[in-house]
Amino acid sequence: MKLIDNNHSQLMARTMDALTLRQRMTSANIANLDTPGFKKLEVRFEDELQRAQQSSGVRGMSEVHPTIVETNQAPVLEDELLEMSDTQIRVNVMARSLRHHFDMLRTGITGINR
Repeated sequence: MKLIDNNHSQLMARTMDALTLRQRMTSANIANLDTPGFKKLEVRFEDELQRAQQSSGVRGMSEVHPTIVETNQAPVLEDELLEMSDTQIRVNVMARSLRHHFDMLRTGITGINR
């Protein structure tokens, strides 16, 4: 069994990548609010992750990658600010989860709980 690079840590890392990409796309949407013809960009990850889990379990989830999709809608500032706030909360939760994961590994390896 791989302790450091297991399915759980890979999934958390991929989730952080998706959240980072979502922050970048939301920033691009805000920056282009006044650009004529600009269509809102979205990052799809969670739905694909859920489908992979239902079809092939945890192993299939490690193969899911975030994708950027252009919608047919123009971005709305209020919606983009809500998306940015939601994404930031998710980043904080994932950072805590990653920290806890590696703290548990360190405790298991060293036997010292700090």
